[in-house]
Amino acid sequence: MIQVVGHTNPDSDSICSALVAADWLKAARGYEAVALAQGEVTSETAFILEQAGVQAPAICESVAGQKVWLVDYTDLTQAPRGIEEAEIVGIVDHHRLGDVTTTNPLEAWIWPVGCSCTILYHLFKMENVEITRANAVLMLGAIVSDTVAFRSPTCTEKDRVAAEALTDIAGINLDAFCDQLMQVKTNIEGLSVDSLVDRDLKKYPMGEDFVVVGQIEIASFDQVDDKVEAMQAELKKRCTEEGFKLSALMVTNIATSVTKLLFQGEWSEKLAAHASEANIVMMENTLSRKKQGWPWLQTVLG
Repeated sequence: MIQVVGHTNPDSDSICSALVAADWLKAARGYEAVALAQGEVTSETAFILEQAGVQAPAICESVAGQKVWLVDYTDLTQAPRGIEEAEIVGIVDHHRLGDVTTTNPLEAWIWPVGCSCTILYHLFKMENVEITRANAVLMLGAIVSDTVAFRSPTCTEKDRVAAEALTDIAGINLDAFCDQLMQVKTNIEGLSVDSLVDRDLKKYPMGEDFVVVGQIEIASFDQVDDKVEAMQAELKKRCTEEGFKLSALMVTNIATSVTKLLFQGEWSEKLAAHASEANIVMMENTLSRKKQGWPWLQTVLG
């Protein structure tokens, strides 16, 4: 049995690509495979799953002693417990290559596209495997989410080609689907401050130290104006309790493409010169953590 697992604090692509990759492994390779998740699904992902008529994956407790496919990451800091005792046999990802190493050769599909599900769509086509409506909705939902309805600089022609084909298979109106998904994506009503910080938090190694960078996407900064102080306190708490050199949160307004980068920690002084106010950097034309936020932070942190 192959366990297909997305990253910690799973977003829609992490969940959807795990489900779709498990089906692809069964159909194209004849393997037994199961999708697992490293956390509960967000309201956005729940919406996509409902539209597809698919249940959320079971929560992964440990992959020790198992054969594993990683989807939507290659940084081991984002891997499940027991990964050092597992055999990584495959990867589907659209991020930079992380610190994964393996004893045996593996199958790896890492493309510079906007979404892991875009890669999976093309793998289905390459293997001449039929795409069910359920998988079409899952992949389309993940692509729309990750590319912010095709507005993100991470979006490529391969993403658009995949989305167009998947829209036909799913039999849905793409514009209406995008509008619905963006409304759900930016709705943070009722969420606690710690859940907002955790929503898509990723841990990155820098030398022998670690930083964490999260992102929430909103329709207006009015949604979080009364939460900034509490979010800053939560970021500071993460550094104190977990030893991170920097804890940051990209608060991204998808309507204006402006991001407020909140930050705390020992390395905050490295960002101070760029801050418009205490521990906040305003970043114009910034929607993507992968292609804009994180590369900029790496440069500034040195």
